[in-house]
Amino acid sequence: MSGEWDGFLLPKNGRKKKRKKHGRSIMQAGKYCYLCARFYGDYGRKPVQKHHIVFGWGNRQISEELGLTVYLCDQHHEHGPDAVHVNHEMARILQADAQETYEQTHTREEWMERIGRNYKL
Repeated sequence: MSGEWDGFLLPKNGRKKKRKKHGRSIMQAGKYCYLCARFYGDYGRKPVQKHHIVFGWGNRQISEELGLTVYLCDQHHEHGPDAVHVNHEMARILQADAQETYEQTHTREEWMERIGRNYKL
């Protein structure tokens, strides 16, 4: 073989990847900015992005599975001074809120088993 592509492709097996079903957020019901609502009582409609509260290597899937997601406006998500991806204190507030909500229906031991970190000090 000369190393050139000869036009042959391997056939697909015909099975589609099974998509996982993700639960709804346990922290909010609508698509409004969680932090605008929490701090300013602003439930106004604006563009929002889904934020995984427990992020990092492998934790995004756990956040989805446990419903530890919220919607955030751009200023609270990535680009403002109070954005959770910029402001460590804001991220901790959101993580403590998530833990508090989770522990309304689960134990602290279950939280620690799944997340491995206590955000409520």
